[in-house]
Amino acid sequence: MQRGDQTYDVAVVGCGMGGWVGVASARRRGARVALIESGPIGGT
Repeated sequence: MQRGDQTYDVAVVGCGMGGWVGVASARRRGARVALIESGPIGGT
């Protein structure tokens, strides 16, 4: 996946619990991750 001059290894759609786990897991393995969310990022 590319955006402008940046290249990502993984794109995660949604920042619910599954999205956060996916991002954390990919980052631990050294991947460059793009998180895609239509609303605010964060929790309650």
